[in-house]
This record gives sequence, structure tokens and C-alpha cells, in this order.
Amino acid sequence: MTQPDLRYLMDLLTPRHAATVDDPAERNRLAGLVDTGTAEYIAGFISQAGRVLGEAVKSGETVLYESDITLDTDGDWEPGTPSRMWMVTSGTRREDVFDDAARVFLAQSLRAGAASQFCGWRDRVVAIVPEEVGPKESKIIRTLAGGGIEVLHTYNVLDAYGTYARWVTDLALEYGSGDEAIASDTPRPPGIARSVVSAWLMREAGEAQLQQARHSLKFGLAGYARMPSEELPIAELARSLYTDRANLTKVIKAAEKDARITGILDAIASGDTDRIMTTLRNG
Repeated sequence: MTQPDLRYLMDLLTPRHAATVDDPAERNRLAGLVDTGTAEYIAGFISQAGRVLGEAVKSGETVLYESDITLDTDGDWEPGTPSRMWMVTSGTRREDVFDDAARVFLAQSLRAGAASQFCGWRDRVVAIVPEEVGPKESKIIRTLAGGGIEVLHTYNVLDAYGTYARWVTDLALEYGSGDEAIASDTPRPPGIARSVVSAWLMREAGEAQLQQARHSLKFGLAGYARMPSEELPIAELARSLYTDRANLTKVIKAAEKDARITGILDAIASGDTDRIMTTLRNG
């Protein structure tokens, strides 16, 4: 995936309610207080490349920090030493600590390549960041007009891509020709670039959702063929979907030949948790 140029996002993804801790002695002091049994969790994000946490520590201070993580073959992980730390301003609302953690996490994910999909225009961006176990659970993150940020947690890949496509489409429409877009004071691309940006985003949304929908459909049908439903047999499934059985069977046969899908289904059938986690993370 293309390495993003973050120059338009640098200010937006900088914490707004916390100051960077540059002094080495202070960093060491705070590092000894975070991620312990006495720290109160406020916000946390994790990907295959790293994590970001906001915590109230026993000294009474609120700290925001990021670190890398080390994954092993069984799907377990160990956190690295905090690489950057921020001291949160006293009296900051928990919601604002969460938003600042999301800003740091989005920047980390884009830099480290942890985002599986991302696109946007300048300071407006939408991204999918799978969690450390793989794409089953993901954070969908977008920056908003006016500098806000929004995060949604999804529990399966199709929902993640559906949300991503919807948010990217929403952004494309902000730059479109509708009455709301015309009346909006949201900064838009200049001149003819506006239609290019809108069309590009629409294409990105459509391609991402279509690719994942095809994979999820193949996965679902391959599993369906292994454990056919007595309540809804293939013929009835086809009728309910307004297609014919021959067409559905053709897709099922193609899915059953997919080695990647077969490997995931075999792992699930084995009941071996470590094997399942490893297969899902690598699949």
C-alpha cells in the first residue's frame, strides 16, 4: 500500500489537550507509572504494529502514550517501551482524552502501515485499522470538518468495509454537486479538481467494498456448504436471494477451491484456538 504523506494531517493528528513529554527523566518517571495495576484505563487502541493508551496514573496525573508491540506465532503480544508520551492538561474530559488517543493512533497506524485501507482529501481521511489478532475486529476512523475525529469499532470484516465505504462516500458527497454540498462552508478542492476528488473517493469506496464483499460471500458460502442449514437449504437460499441455484452453486464451488478460505475453515473446525488466531491474523 502507498505510504501516505501526512503533511496535511500533522496538526489535526497532534493531541489537543496534552503536551509532549521531552525530558528523559520525566519520561522514565511516567513510564514506571503507566500500564500497571494501579493505572486507570481511559482510552486504548491496538493494531498489529502498535498501541496507544490514555491512563490516569496513581500520582493523579493523566498520561497519553504510544508504543510498538511484539506479536508471536500464537497470536499473543507483548507491549514495547513507550516511545512517545504526553501529559494531559488537568481537568480534561475523558472524551477529549479518547479523541486525542484516537488522533495519535491514526497517525501511528498510517506511519507504520497498520491501516489496511485509507483514503481522503488533505485533512479529511478515512481508515480501517485491524486489531492485533487480524482483520476480524477493526477500528474505523475518520477525521471530520472542523478538526474532529470519529471512531467506530466493528466485529467482522464486512461491517468494517461497509462502514469504511459509507464514510468515504459521505466524504465524496461533501465535495459533490448536491444542495448541501454547495451550501456547506467545508473547504473543498479548487476548480475542476473537485469533481476529480469526488469521483476518486467514490471509486475507492466502491472497489474496497466490492472486493471485501466478494471475499466474505465466498467465505460464507464455503462454510454454508460444509454445514448446510436444514431450515434454509441451498435451493431456498437461492430463491430468497432472487437468483437461481445453478448460479449459487457455481459460486460455492469456486469458494471451495480457494485455499485461503479452506485453510481458515479447517482451522475453525479444528477447535484449536491458537491455530484459529494465527490463521485469521495471517489470512
